[in-house]
Amino acid sequence: MSKFLELFEARIFEYWEITSERMLQQVLDDILHYANSNPAIFKQEFEEIRFDKTLTPIPIVIRALSKDMANWGQFYIDLMNDIFTLAKQSQKPNEILIHLMDFAYLEKEESPFIQKLTDRLYYELNSENIESQLVAIQLLPDFMDNNVVQNKLKITDTLHQLLNDRNWKVRVVAFGSLESSNLLRPSNKLSLLDKLFKLIFGSHGLL
Repeated sequence: MSKFLELFEARIFEYWEITSERMLQQVLDDILHYANSNPAIFKQEFEEIRFDKTLTPIPIVIRALSKDMANWGQFYIDLMNDIFTLAKQSQKPNEILIHLMDFAYLEKEESPFIQKLTDRLYYELNSENIESQLVAIQLLPDFMDNNVVQNKLKITDTLHQLLNDRNWKVRVVAFGSLESSNLLRPSNKLSLLDKLFKLIFGSHGLL
C-alpha cells in the first residue's frame, strides 16, 4: 500500500459523511501538504488509484490541490488529457469521462490554467468521439462566468452552432447545457422531433 493510501484512504471514504466544514478543510489541507511535500511521489501514487471505482479519489484531490493552483494548475491539464485519452481507448468511455464532471468545481477559480482547461474542452467540441464531445458540451458553459476565460464569445457561438448538428444527441445536450446556464437566445427552440428523441431515449449526457 502506498503512503498516500495509508494516510488518506479512510479519510477519503469518510469525507462525504463529514458535517464539519473545519474538518472537511483539514482533510483537503492535509492532502495538499502531502502532495507539496513530494510532488513526484504523489503524482505516481495518485496515478495508480485515480480511477478506483470504490475509493473515487478524484473529486477530493481536485478540491485539495485547487488551494494551490500556482503549483498544481498543470496537474489538472494533464489529468484532463489523460481522461480524454483513456476514454477514447475504452469500451466504456463514460465510466472514465464521468470524472470530468468534477472539474466543474473549478469554475470560479481565477487561475491562468482555467483558460487552458476551457481551451482543452473547446477542442473536444469538434471531436469525432461522440462521448467526449458531449461531456465538453456539458462542462464548458460552467466556465462562462469566469473572468479568466477570454474566448467566451467564440465558445458560446460554437455551442450555439451545435444546436444544428446532424446528431440529435449533440443538439439535445447542447440545448440543455445552454439552457441551464442561461445562454440560450430567444430564437433557440428544441424541435418537436428532438423533444421526442429526448423523451424516448434520454439526453445521453453524463449529468
